[in-house]
Amino acid sequence: MEEKIKSLYEEINFLGFHATYHRDNNYVDNSKSLIKEIQEFVQWFMTDCGCVFEQGVYDNLLDILKDCETALREHDNVLMMDALEQGISGYLEMFLLEEANE
Repeated sequence: MEEKIKSLYEEINFLGFHATYHRDNNYVDNSKSLIKEIQEFVQWFMTDCGCVFEQGVYDNLLDILKDCETALREHDNVLMMDALEQGISGYLEMFLLEEANE
């Protein structure tokens, strides 16, 4: 799972860089290719990661997923960028930092 987390993190960062550098207004369309990977990560985080967090952490992650759903439905590039770069990336970083410390 570590490689998938690293890959997803890099892909999210690349989307943000691409959107900003190229002033690309297709962030939602470009992020659609990551939905399956995001779902897989969230499923793993919620059930199989072996970590125990307080309920608020899980609730926050579910709120981020709802923001992704809303962004897809409303084609809201800003909301999607925020949900992925400030939301999902933060959860991914928890495991990347752990890996770097080992």
